[in-house]
Order: sequence, then C-alpha cells, then structure tokens
Amino acid sequence: MAVSLLAAESTAADARSGILARFPDLAHAPGLPQARMLVDFVLGYRSGELDVSGRPTAGTFVSAEAVAGLPKRVILVDDAHGTQARLLTELALVHAFNDRIDQSRIVAAAAPTAEVVEQLAAHVDPPMTDIIAETVPDSSKNPTDPARTWAIVNAPKAVDDLSETIAALQPQVSTVIVIGRSDSMSRAVNKELARGFARVDVSPGVGKHRMIIGSRALSSPSMPSFPKHGIIDHSATGPFQVRAHGACFSGVKSDEGSAALLEVVAAEVGSGSPESVLDLGCGNGWLLSAAMRVTAAVKGTGVDVSKAAVASAKETAEANGLEVETVLADATDAEAVTEPGSGLVVGGYDLILLNPPFHQGTAIETDTAAGLMRTASLLLAPGGQVVTVFNSHLRYRDSLERLIGPSEQAARTSKFTVIRSRG
Repeated sequence: MAVSLLAAESTAADARSGILARFPDLAHAPGLPQARMLVDFVLGYRSGELDVSGRPTAGTFVSAEAVAGLPKRVILVDDAHGTQARLLTELALVHAFNDRIDQSRIVAAAAPTAEVVEQLAAHVDPPMTDIIAETVPDSSKNPTDPARTWAIVNAPKAVDDLSETIAALQPQVSTVIVIGRSDSMSRAVNKELARGFARVDVSPGVGKHRMIIGSRALSSPSMPSFPKHGIIDHSATGPFQVRAHGACFSGVKSDEGSAALLEVVAAEVGSGSPESVLDLGCGNGWLLSAAMRVTAAVKGTGVDVSKAAVASAKETAEANGLEVETVLADATDAEAVTEPGSGLVVGGYDLILLNPPFHQGTAIETDTAAGLMRTASLLLAPGGQVVTVFNSHLRYRDSLERLIGPSEQAARTSKFTVIRSRG
C-alpha cells in the first residue's frame, strides 16, 4: 500500500512535513500513522490536490475558493492517544469527544488547545453548536454552519456505536470521516454513513489504514434512535428490560459471566439481604438492577469509565421501576474514586459486584481486574461481601483473598468461576 495520500513533490506534502517537524517527539507516538493520514487528507483537500475520496484530482477543476481553509473546525471522536488532536489543532479548531473518561484526559494533556466536550448530540445541554459558538468569537462568519465543520470518527468495534455517533453528528457537519485499520473496516461502515449522507467514498489505503468518508448531508436522514431496547430473561428475575447506548459493552444482551454471578447472588437471598449494591464496571446496568431486584436492596450504585455505560445503566434501572446512582469514573483508580466528592463512599457498600474485563484488544490483561479489586476492598462495608466472576483460567482467587479477605468458590463451570469474598 501507499505510504501517503500525497504525491512526494507537492505543496501539501511540504506543508505536512513542516507540521511534523514541529513535533519531533511524535516520531514513534501511538496513533501517528492515522494522524498523519488525516493531516494529509486535510492539506491535500485544501490545496485541491485531493478530492473528497482522498484521491488525486489529476487536473480536475477544483474551486480554490470553495475548499480553501476547510474544515474550519473538526469534531474528533475517540482519539485514544491524543496524537490526532495534537496535529489537527495545527490545522483547525478541534472539539474532542471520547466516550471513555480516561481517554478524554489523555487528549486534554496531549492537545491543550483542543476543546474537550462531554456530549456529541446537538440536543444536549449545552448543544454542540453552542459549545462551538463560545469557542469561536468571530460569530459574524456563522461559526455553527455545518458546511465549515467536519467530523473524524475512529472506527469502533460495534456497529451500534458507530450508528449512534453518526446520528448525533449528522445534523452538525458536512462531512464524516471514519478512519481505522483496513482489515476491520466492513461494509457496515458504508451502510451507516449512507443513512445520513448522499455520497460515501472509500479512500486509498495508506499502510494498514484507510478512511470511509460520508459527504453531502441528507436533509431527511434515516438515522436510528438510541438507546436500544431489549429484554434479558434470567431465572432469578424473569424478563427484565434493558437499555443500551451504542458504545455500551454487550449492548442489550447479557454476558454469560454476569448471568452466572447473578445466580450466586440470588442463591443467597434470605441469608441476610444487603441494603446497598455497588457494581464496579456496570455496563448496561442489567446486573446492577437485577441484583437490586433479587436482594431487595434499597440503594444501587453503578460505576463505569464509559459515558455510554452510565447513561445505559440509569435508563435500564428506570425501565424496571428502579432508581440507581451512577458515577462516571475509572474504577481501577482506587485513589481517585475514594477521594471526597467522588460520589462514592469508603466502606459504604454491603454487596459489590465485579465482572472485570480481561482483554485489551486481542491481548489478555489482568491489570484492570487488580485495580477493581483494590477499589472494592476500600469501598466494601465491614461484614460485606464482594462477588466476582472471571474466566476460570485466570485464577483470581488468591488475589481476592489477599486484597479483600476470606474467599470461597461459589460456582464454577469450564468457562467461568464465581468467588465470594468477605471483608
């Protein structure tokens, strides 16, 4: 594949080299190939060297006045490393949104001049257009004009995540660029963009990456609505309503581990019901709400690093006539979540639920689980218990015993183990 969208001898290539020369520390930064590709595309489009598909215009007439300076601003979604934000702020006003708050902090540190925003949807308070207007003082040039704004979306794994993101962005922008690894960019990306844009182009591949670009926003798009609605039927609760936003892990489905954990919780009903339940990494909120229902707990709290997850957990509880508190926080950071004002109470929860993730991409990792265990040990009430489910081959029992207290196996299958630990 090509090493750049741009011809080696071109005005845009010279400009890109000048920008990269100002950031020598990024030479081996994670995310640089994607960031460089985006810089190439913006510079090539502005100079008339590239068309909207990222291909050479090859003598085709391009109105210099129509493309000069575009985009004026960029809404950048889920830049995990901050490298894209850092380089793109050299070219446009950048408004960065990350679903995960830990990634939001990375972007803020990497690109201090980027505006970090908390929501994408135009109807939220304040709307994205108001945020843009506040950061662009030259209001005489109509700063909220969608024709002057592009969105760049780092391709998510879940189609629902992409679908909800495009639905939120479509009224606010003229162009949406989805960028990701070529081998993971399925036709579903084209389909989702076509719901809101009259033109969809696939760029040439550069290295291992490519872009799929939606332009010419439709006046009557056919965008789906969120949150998604579903039902999980578990023997302990019967049919249970579930709500999930696009970026929420597992959507409106239950994973096997959570189902196994709930069976253990339900089996103990009658031996002393907890007054409070805490789910560290609450996802769509089904496990938290179901545990409250079977234990008759009066207080439920869900914590997650994902904005989509905490919104989903609250809406799942409401759909089942329950009320929960949700806390947007990185539950692996024990020091942060136990500080005053964090929304969580040290020693304040009778029952804590843990279903820690164990994959980072395709690699197995256990640091997240260890961080959640440390946090649970601090938040657990005296005499309370932590119920943890994990893939059986990970063997977390010794860690739970060391970090929380006496631990015993409550259930085990060839795939999952559930451990009950008492504080």
